[in-house]
Amino acid sequence: MQMRHVSIVGAGLGGLCLAQGLRKAGVPFDVYERDPAAESRTQGYRIRIDAHGQQALSQCLPEDLYALFLQTCGAAGNVQFLNGDLEPTPGRPARSWRTSGVDSDPQPTSPDLSANRQTLREILLSGIEDRVHFGKSWQQFEVDGDDAVRIRFEDGTRAVSTLLIGADGVNSSVRQQLAPASEPGDTGALCIYGKTVATPELREKNGTSLCANTSVIFDDGFAVILDPMRFPEQLPSIARRVAPTCKLSPVDDYLYWAFIGPRARMGIAADLPNPARLTTLIETLVSHWHPRLRTLFAQGDINTLAMLPVRSATSPLATWRSGPVTLLGDAIHAMSPAGGLGANTALRDAAALAEAVSTCADLREAVSRYETAMRDWAETALNASEDGARSLFCVATTHHS
Repeated sequence: MQMRHVSIVGAGLGGLCLAQGLRKAGVPFDVYERDPAAESRTQGYRIRIDAHGQQALSQCLPEDLYALFLQTCGAAGNVQFLNGDLEPTPGRPARSWRTSGVDSDPQPTSPDLSANRQTLREILLSGIEDRVHFGKSWQQFEVDGDDAVRIRFEDGTRAVSTLLIGADGVNSSVRQQLAPASEPGDTGALCIYGKTVATPELREKNGTSLCANTSVIFDDGFAVILDPMRFPEQLPSIARRVAPTCKLSPVDDYLYWAFIGPRARMGIAADLPNPARLTTLIETLVSHWHPRLRTLFAQGDINTLAMLPVRSATSPLATWRSGPVTLLGDAIHAMSPAGGLGANTALRDAAALAEAVSTCADLREAVSRYETAMRDWAETALNASEDGARSLFCVATTHHS
């Protein structure tokens, strides 16, 4: 097998999972991230890791780091469907959800786990810190034959690899050069994310109904997902016991919430509002809801508020001539968060690509094999995510070409 070096653009979950998989297989790599540091910006909050995501992490991580991942997660609890008055209401979870309270799949499968996104990222960074380069903005690549790619960064530096991976998210610059006609489309929906610290007073007022279960709260044309994130003990203590070389930041228990719905229904114009305006918007959206819910959102940490447009890849996914440049995760198959599948599909990509690169003698064949498999499961995930969006706010998000 030829000597290989992989350059990964983007230090999100997918890019770091790939890096860990390559490290485990003994394939040299470097990760380039434009953010100045790992903690430069909010990486999100509670994230569901499904059976595919768990398998990918198990495959790519060393045993101690995978054990640490498991011990810092909580099991996804029952799902309850409510209206704004906290009354039970008809509803159904996205088909992709697997919790202890959902039995929608006749085939047995691992239940979803709830992970804190930043904690998972810290685990994925552990042991590869010297190969992850922050403050490096990718600029351009040039393919040199079939087995080399030259990379240029905005600071004027250059690198040469046998394989370049664009793992740089929904606004991927690598995709813009590799497949410029495959920009993800705007679905017309928005997500507002935030969290509320689960203080003893909050737990006392809301009891097990909101603090122990996943709640989906329906309104006219939009929905809110409310999910508790509870840790068995302080995260640094777990790390010291399970994987002493990994340093985890402390995180208090919290309730994660996400409003999702069409832009027009949410009352959002073209410009995305700042956090202060988001607070007012949330107050307006829930003004007729139960006082316990209004208080819960009012106590949300304004510093955690974020709003993102929901963008999704078109189907069928873009194709290009397989070679020393490829994509994974949101860079190729951005999808609605309604199905909870975006990050899991990126992790699945990473594990498959690490395996192909480390076991296949011919690099182009390895990339081609990965791309064929990736497009297949990504198409399935895209369809399931659209189904999840329809489940939540009863508005079709179909954008197929």
